Amino acid sequence: MKEKAGIPKTPKEELYRRIGALQSGMASDEIDGALIVHNTNLFYFTGTVQQSYLFIPRDGDPLFCVKKNRDRALVESALDQIIPVSGTGDLRKILADHGYVRIDRLGMELDVLPVNNYFRYLDAIKPEKMVDIWPCVQKIRSVKSEYELSLMREVAVLSDFMVKTGRRNLREGITEIELAAKVEAAARAKGHQGFVRMRSFNQEIYWGHLISGPDAAYPAFIDSPTGGRGLSHAFPQGAGRRSVGRHEPVIFDLLACMYGYYVDQTRTLAIGPLPEKLEKAHNVAVEIESELENMIQPGIAVEALYAKARHIAGMRGLDEHFMGHGKTRVGFCGHGIGLELDEFPAIMRGEKAILQPGMVLVLEPKFHFPGAGVVGVEDTFVVTDRGSQKLTHATYEVDVTTQQGLRKKKN
Repeated sequence: MKEKAGIPKTPKEELYRRIGALQSGMASDEIDGALIVHNTNLFYFTGTVQQSYLFIPRDGDPLFCVKKNRDRALVESALDQIIPVSGTGDLRKILADHGYVRIDRLGMELDVLPVNNYFRYLDAIKPEKMVDIWPCVQKIRSVKSEYELSLMREVAVLSDFMVKTGRRNLREGITEIELAAKVEAAARAKGHQGFVRMRSFNQEIYWGHLISGPDAAYPAFIDSPTGGRGLSHAFPQGAGRRSVGRHEPVIFDLLACMYGYYVDQTRTLAIGPLPEKLEKAHNVAVEIESELENMIQPGIAVEALYAKARHIAGMRGLDEHFMGHGKTRVGFCGHGIGLELDEFPAIMRGEKAILQPGMVLVLEPKFHFPGAGVVGVEDTFVVTDRGSQKLTHATYEVDVTTQQGLRKKKN
């Protein structure tokens, strides 16, 4: 089996750097070993997604135990020890054969591990205690390497292309789902993987939200200032069958994703100018994002970004509309992003995390007007030694008829 051309393979030194960082964290927390079973973390530490178990000891080489498909794992992963396994019942013997007879404290991803699986692993490996390894892993994953950033920069180009495609195809009478389908088809042809991973339990999303007018302010179960009616009660969010009219906001908030990594960008679009109150709110959203961008630098507490955003919204008389309205308001205005949409840290009140170079943040100031719609912007930024680097670069211009008219003149 050979690696497909054009598909990046996570370098060996990158994988072992990540594993070494986790081992350092385990030493600090007095954890003897970690058993990684969640697909996102398996990809992060092995470079592939298979039916498998990755055991990382506090000291020593990791054991990548693969049930299905080991032949593919041998091609896609650069780890040294890739061991065949028939199931959970083999794990204790494999660990013992490699010198790990006694494990007092075993780390697992307890934030997402189903209870039945928890007891299965407890019975199979018989550690003295099972502890949550996720807090350590999420901090490691929050700081991206240059290898990861190189991939995310490529994804950002796709994100800009998606917004541009939306602008070109927005017209009066088109339904939300028709517009979303045009963007999705174009993005898939460019290499969008199509699947969005979220960490939080029961938080689900399909690509994001492309929603218009009052429906954008229609609340949904997901932790988001936007909602949408969706196509059914089974998945009540996102693009629906509503036809887009003139002079109403269209929230374009679709995720770009390639190679497992996500980039988030939102633009407010409209066919013709927006009503004055919505135009004002959109301008304030751009102002907030600009102010927060200028604040981003190593050593800044994340909660300071949220406090600044709320302060500006209040100064402009828009606090009651910021990030929702009434009971639908969400308590953040951004988040980390990478292999999952909802990564550490969340930009919210009380978040004491300190910004570090390599963190990738999404800033998303939005304003919610029941009965009228939602306006706002969103961009993805890298924390650098000197401040920040913006990855997404689509224009903030709202009225698509301006650019559409220019294209017609050129043609």
